[in-house]
Amino acid sequence: MKRQDQHTKWPWRKKPVLLIPTREGVREIAVPDFRQASQVGRYWNAVKRYLETGDSSAIEKFRGKSITDARGTEIPLLTDLEQLDRLAGAGVLSFETIYARR
Repeated sequence: MKRQDQHTKWPWRKKPVLLIPTREGVREIAVPDFRQASQVGRYWNAVKRYLETGDSSAIEKFRGKSITDARGTEIPLLTDLEQLDRLAGAGVLSFETIYARR
């Protein structure tokens, strides 16, 4: 039986729920561990950088990558610049927080 790394799992039962943009809009996902949450944070920083400066180099690093939610479902990270522009234009991307309101 493989031992899980205790430093990557959340020390509490309730998993943090984070927001990520998808083609359909912003989606709430419960993340199972710190590694996935950190990746969501880095991704949001890349999206913000692109939308503020037009520099897409940070977004390109996430092409083909996904986040695994607490149920084990892989959710692809949106890297299509036109889709990100559309979501930003619709006002659905907020950089105040990446945490879902509960």
